[in-house]
Amino acid sequence: MDMCLNCGQNLNRHQFKYCSNLCQSKKRQLEYIEKWQKGNADGSSGLATKNISRYLKHYLEEKSGNKCSLCGWKEKNVKTGKVPLEIDHINGIAEDNREENLRIICPNCHSLSPNFRNLNKGRGRSWRTKKYLKNK
Repeated sequence: MDMCLNCGQNLNRHQFKYCSNLCQSKKRQLEYIEKWQKGNADGSSGLATKNISRYLKHYLEEKSGNKCSLCGWKEKNVKTGKVPLEIDHINGIAEDNREENLRIICPNCHSLSPNFRNLNKGRGRSWRTKKYLKNK
């Protein structure tokens, strides 16, 4: 009998590689994180705009224990049931998605960081500048 590639559970005759869509998604996330840690993936998603990969955000949230890495805040939103945390690029360069340059922090701590939104003007997203100059 075949086993699930992620959890090792026995598969029934209608399942080929994974026991569920959730298991398949978890396996994909693990593979992506391994590639990113080895430097074979840049940690971003999207073609026109570069955003942090959702796999990466989930990994960093789990690693931090779903709390701010600076102040420890972990209050859940009443409606969503999630802690509203943000990813901060420590050096302010949005394309630098190395693990040592990323941290999960609360919106309050993020607003006090030296490279928060407009405070980082001119040093953040080089692709945005290139796109703007190209269309001008």
